[in-house]
Order: sequence, then structure tokens, then C-alpha cells
Amino acid sequence: GRTLRLDRHSGFLRDRYERAYRLDRFPIAAGEAGPSQQLGDPKGPAHRLARAVNRLLPGNSRFYLAEKATRPAAQLLEFHSRRPTVFLNGYWQNPCYFEDHADRIREELQPPPLDGPDAALEEEISSTPSVCLHVRRVRYSPALGPEYYAACISAALKLDPGARFEVFGDDLDWARSQLDFAGAPARFHEGASDEIRDLRLMASCRHAIVANSSFSWWAAWLRPGPDKKVWTPANPGWPVVPAANWIATPNQLVD
Repeated sequence: GRTLRLDRHSGFLRDRYERAYRLDRFPIAAGEAGPSQQLGDPKGPAHRLARAVNRLLPGNSRFYLAEKATRPAAQLLEFHSRRPTVFLNGYWQNPCYFEDHADRIREELQPPPLDGPDAALEEEISSTPSVCLHVRRVRYSPALGPEYYAACISAALKLDPGARFEVFGDDLDWARSQLDFAGAPARFHEGASDEIRDLRLMASCRHAIVANSSFSWWAAWLRPGPDKKVWTPANPGWPVVPAANWIATPNQLVD
């Protein structure tokens, strides 16, 4: 029942990937956090002070919640505060947090429609036995090794010998040289395109092989379907929780 406000500045102050705010391109029912609702650098003094103060307050008087990877989803689901403004800081990359609101979140995180050739491409991808495969490697650690993708590709082809692979990511040259698609069609979507366009095309795929990346996680989650298969690394190297029906696949991590 609260008004959602998004801080579009603080999280980018020390972002080593030099990303920019993009949620304004989605139909999210939210306002922008004003200066008094921004705490600055998430690793800065204002956040540290908020954490320290909240440890001294009773539960319903707390105004700040920082996600802890070692705690279950109850840390958010049972957070009830009487304070008029509360701050949430975390990845919140766990379907248990929002399974009761999944339909609304899928609606509000729907990438904007494509037009022209991209619209035709989306229609083609969504109507074929497509498998999204995402790689994330540039300035990214830990990264996934090729054996993870080999196992996922093999499983996808066993599921559907007619599978077609749609490859996205930040190092397609690595994907071309390291991945063997066993003769199956593989199309490489060059990284010069808009990332929101890529997200829409990735979400249109029938199945998905995700990296240890929040970007491909959301692309896989956004398209529901009882027959959809999603292969995900068993050890992603950071606190991201797959959906219950995703297929955890053994992997190695490389720095």
C-alpha cells in the first residue's frame, strides 16, 4: 500500500560497469526519490549510519533494510515498519520475495515494444524453438567457463533437436571461439544494440541458458510458460536465487 520511489542516482556513483538508469523506459508505477530520499553511495557513510541505527531499533520502528544473502526471504516478507518512509537496499534476486505479485511485476518490467525489423525478429524468435544463451565476461568476475555452456547446449538439444540458439552478451567473440553448438543454428546478436532491445528479444525466447548475471536472470524470468526450460549455473558466485523449476547445471568459475 505504499508509494514506490526509485533512487535513480545513488547506485550509479561507484558503478564500475558505467551503467546508466534505464527503468524510466518501463511502465513501472513509481515516482522518483527526491534528495531527502537518497542516501548516496550504497557503501558510503549515510548507509553505514542507517544500518547502525536500525540495529538499535525495535522491528516496527526500523526504516532501513539491507538484504543479507545468508538470510531467507522472510527478511523482506516479514519486514513491517510503521515509519512513513523505508529504504530497501539489495539485489532482491529471489522469486520468493515477489511470487505473490509476479503478474504485476512481469507487466511493469515488460521492455517497450519493438518496431520495424526488430518487431519481425521478435516474432520469429518467439515462434520458433529458440534458446536464449547469454554470456557475461567483460570486466566481470567470476565468469562462467565453456564447460557450463557445453552441458546446457547438450541438454537443450536433447530436449529439442530442432533448437535454435540466440546468443547475446558482452563478448560474442569468446562465444564464437569457445562454444560448440553441434551443428545447430546459432545467431549472434552483436552488442552494439540497445540493451533494452536485447532484453526484449532474450525474453521472447522459448527457453534460456542464463549466465551468472541479473540481466539474463530477468530475461529468463519475464516470459512464463509451463514448458519453458531455464538452465542456470549451480554455483553463480554471488547471491542470486533461481526460480524453483530452473535446472541447476554444474559449472566452474574463472577470475
